[in-house]
Amino acid sequence: MKHRIKKKMVYWHMDDEGIEKFEHMQKKRAENDENLKTSMISHLSALNDGVIAIFITVMMLEIPYPTTKDQYSTFIWSIITFLVSFFIIADFWYDNKRIFESIREADHLVIVADFIFLASLALIPATTKWIMHQADRYAAVNFGIVYFLTLLFQELLYYAALRKRFHNHFKLFFIILISHVGFLLVVNALLMVVAYFYPRWATVLYMVLPVISFFRPEKKEEV
Repeated sequence: MKHRIKKKMVYWHMDDEGIEKFEHMQKKRAENDENLKTSMISHLSALNDGVIAIFITVMMLEIPYPTTKDQYSTFIWSIITFLVSFFIIADFWYDNKRIFESIREADHLVIVADFIFLASLALIPATTKWIMHQADRYAAVNFGIVYFLTLLFQELLYYAALRKRFHNHFKLFFIILISHVGFLLVVNALLMVVAYFYPRWATVLYMVLPVISFFRPEKKEEV
């Protein structure tokens, strides 16, 4: 009785039939929203694959073909730049796949975090090309900033995706996440200090570490 009176107070401008239709619509909308959250995982995964494929294609098309013998060294260096960028992006793609494989639905925060991550990832090829063609202090520090922000936004995606899964142990989950972000911050701060004083050494580290991360055997065991 109380529930019926409460509904009448909320939907005072509707009759009983109108209230039932409206509540049926609300129920269907809630069901559609839940179905969308479930299907959004595959949509986001496919979107990431497509966007990353475009990044790789654009990088490959930017490799200049040598027209003279003098340009051959530039051609080789461009291929090295492409390969480095390729494996840096591949490392991010792999970690991204692991995140999506561990969840069953994607809410609005997951979608926003994923798009922010993709936006920062789009800058990796440009800054990689910059740091390998002009390994000075300015290029190395800017690459470090972009690379750290991409790592940070991937951690945001990780938090958004798994926060509900670890709802009962959220405090522990949050401590582990903050510890990991703190570790990344310290490592990247040290790399940027190296980039400021020894840009060439920083260039080597920035290029080598992500490639090692992608190829290390422990990567498969963590899945």
